[in-house]
Amino acid sequence: MGSRTDKRSPSPPRTRRRERVLVLSADVGEGHAAAARALAEQISGSPHPAEVTVIDGLAAMGPFVRPVVEDGYRVQLRFIPWTYTVVYWLLEHVAPVRALARWSLCRFGSRPLARTIAEHEPDVVVSTYPAVTVVLARLRRTGAVKCPTVATITDLTGLFFWAQPGIDMHLVMYDESVPSVERIAGAGSVQLVSPLISAEFLQPRPPAEARRALGLPEDGRVVVVSGGGWGVGDVAGAVREFTRVPEVGAIVCLAGRNDHLADRLRLDFDGDERVHVYGFTDRMPDVLAAADVLVHSTGGVTCLEAMAAGTPVVSYGLPVGHARINTRAMAALDLLLLANDKEELRELVCASFDGNGNGKSPKATAPGPVAASPVEAVLGAPRRVRPIPRWQLRAVAAATWLALLVVVGSWVMSTDEVTSVAARVLDVHELARVSTHEPVVGLVVDAPQPQLAAVAAGLARSGVHVTLGDGAKVPSRGRISSVRALGDELLPEVPASGPLRWERTRAMLGSQARALGIRGRYFYLRPRGGLSVGQLVLARTAGATPVRGALRVSATARLRRRQLRAGDVVVVELDGSAASLAGLERIASTLESGCGPSRSARWSGPRPSAPAAAANGPASPRRRSAAPARAPAGSPPAACPRSSPRAPAARAPPAPTSESRTRPGPPGSPGVTAARSSRTAARRSRRPASRAPTAAPATCDWCTGRRRPAWSRSRSTRTRARRTASSARPADGPPGAARRGSGSRARGRPARP
Repeated sequence: MGSRTDKRSPSPPRTRRRERVLVLSADVGEGHAAAARALAEQISGSPHPAEVTVIDGLAAMGPFVRPVVEDGYRVQLRFIPWTYTVVYWLLEHVAPVRALARWSLCRFGSRPLARTIAEHEPDVVVSTYPAVTVVLARLRRTGAVKCPTVATITDLTGLFFWAQPGIDMHLVMYDESVPSVERIAGAGSVQLVSPLISAEFLQPRPPAEARRALGLPEDGRVVVVSGGGWGVGDVAGAVREFTRVPEVGAIVCLAGRNDHLADRLRLDFDGDERVHVYGFTDRMPDVLAAADVLVHSTGGVTCLEAMAAGTPVVSYGLPVGHARINTRAMAALDLLLLANDKEELRELVCASFDGNGNGKSPKATAPGPVAASPVEAVLGAPRRVRPIPRWQLRAVAAATWLALLVVVGSWVMSTDEVTSVAARVLDVHELARVSTHEPVVGLVVDAPQPQLAAVAAGLARSGVHVTLGDGAKVPSRGRISSVRALGDELLPEVPASGPLRWERTRAMLGSQARALGIRGRYFYLRPRGGLSVGQLVLARTAGATPVRGALRVSATARLRRRQLRAGDVVVVELDGSAASLAGLERIASTLESGCGPSRSARWSGPRPSAPAAAANGPASPRRRSAAPARAPAGSPPAACPRSSPRAPAARAPPAPTSESRTRPGPPGSPGVTAARSSRTAARRSRRPASRAPTAAPATCDWCTGRRRPAWSRSRSTRTRARRTASSARPADGPPGAARRGSGSRARGRPARP
């Protein structure tokens, strides 16, 4: 049998695929764009098959990031440069500010930049601008970008944004930058390369030929004054200083893209033939070859180009931020000369003409031969960064949101800024007054707990009975007994708000209520600085209502001439000093002597006698409508002898009968007794007999249990009662009134204020 031959044609040789390189730049100054163009030029001219695409990285990050970064930076440098110094200092020295800036860039720019990179499908991504590098590093670490990433660094110092742990390789132009980058991004993450400048700067050019090409005089010295791509710094001041130097034959002004600066320079130096004003130009190789010295303000890539061309550099008119720090670091390494004022600028420039830079000559050469080629570094970038697993990212995100929720929630619960909003949401009404037809006010004293017994004893000698706050502590049985023996009562209290102090509010109020023998719902005195949201919420769950008071004053301060209404609660704060004790007695005397209701007011309740003067309050004729003319049926008096002692209103003793006259109330309502002075009683005794009084009841409906508290009735019942009975009593009952009905035990429960 014959051998079988293979008739298949041989396969063609495989061709090497062209690598796609995506370069992300930014139009923030000319240095970043110049570095991107130089890198693209070098990669395109190399023997390696590669396809280079240069795009604006800030524009690829969405419509929000570019205006903020680019336009904000331009406005800061031109109009308010000191603000950029402040921002740069905060970014460099304050870690939370730097973290917030990174988060903002990644939050608004990650997704648009990831979509743009995915559209180009690159084999390697290069960034020449720090803000773009931050977002690119984030995408590399999260796995959104799977190809190697490279970042170029043209500055010498201030590399906290230039270097990122998520970048596979950093390309630096100075050997002094290597330790700083490795400290931030890790070992093996940096490589020293030759400067990213055009090859034209490396080609030797005769100065005379370059001057003829630019139309400059071949004789005399040529000084180039540059303000960078945006034309910043004291360019006009430097030009004006060189016009006074006779050795200078030509002054070339580079205003960059600052058209306003170029127009102003042409107008100011219109009559001087030595001044030549240029805007943005692409003839920088000829300009640097024709110059004897370059005066620059911003440093960066322009200084690298001048050093490659062999032109000395003097830095003057330093702007702010990183440019100032970078030029000073370069001056410390003798890479350029630094002038702090115009006089020093003139001396350094004249010294550079003679080849003597004041004992220092700047290095007019690029980094040494150990620097690698940028093309090899980009195309051979390793995959050093390992993406973070997705589950770790989700866990970190959840933990971050949980921590943020805890912090914000703790702040909200510990602050009193939004307590009023929380009170409306929870339907909590702080007690400021009680419903009464008696011309009395409630007096609550907020004193330190060790002095409660002394305060009660001092007021008892004056015949004044009040309600005392228990000092936000559980009172002892002995203190409770001593205070109650003097005819006063204690009121639960919560301490001043503070971080995480609100957590013990419910337990603290519960302990005080049990010590005082209070069951059910009760009142408590709010602290002097106000309640926090946490205290309000926890006290609401315990069934406690805060007492705010219609007037809260310090015992050492003067009592304001404020018109009080019947039933108002006055809170007096004591600090424990002798002056505060004397001030409390003064306030009680003031309420007793001259602040009672006017005689023309139609009060239907009995007027308290002198021992209850602390419960009196003024009622101006202008506010007669605030006090009811007659008591509706079923309304308990504020000083009912069987009312609960937990009510914050002061109890008044019964009015004397020797100078009392009774007046009938509305139809169906019990009569009430009004205590009058002897002169008033005598005048009213001469009135006609048709106004004969009726007898007053001994007790009220609240004490006998014939009327339920307002909070225990349904809403429909209260609504129907308001609509059908115009003379019915208000829904509010006396705070802390005892209820006895249906055979149950008496419980001190307040009505909703």
